[in-house]
Amino acid sequence: MKKFILVAIIAVFAIAAKAQSNAEEIALMQSVYGMQKKDLIAKHMKLEAGQADLFWQMYDEYEVAREAIGLERVKNIENYAEQYDNLTEVDADALMKVSFEVNTEFLKLWEKTYKKMAKSISSVNAAQFIQAEMFLEYMVRQELSMDIPLIGEFEVKE
Repeated sequence: MKKFILVAIIAVFAIAAKAQSNAEEIALMQSVYGMQKKDLIAKHMKLEAGQADLFWQMYDEYEVAREAIGLERVKNIENYAEQYDNLTEVDADALMKVSFEVNTEFLKLWEKTYKKMAKSISSVNAAQFIQAEMFLEYMVRQELSMDIPLIGEFEVKE
């Protein structure tokens, strides 16, 4: 697990160092996350020979759903950036509603995937995968949070 965490941290920081803007960072993160993440998961998972094919089939299905949720998050961040200077009550409500929906969708996906993997492979392997996914997702969230200004952060105080 320590190697997994270290590699994940290095990947996130490498992405951040190469990115020139939020849009580029998000695109690069999606690209690297999708490509290198599979290698991280492969090294982390302890699968028996008979489980691997089924696991990777479920993993690929999971990734399609995760990427769709990630795109919703990206759209919401872009909306926030566009509305930041003139954020209204209605805008704030809409942005937060989507943010809550995105977070809920991640939780639903993790639960659905866990149940499916636990039934098909094993509860231990399913928990191992979901724990790794949660860790990576929280790393992405942390990186995004560092680059997105808080509401009112850049207001000029008199």
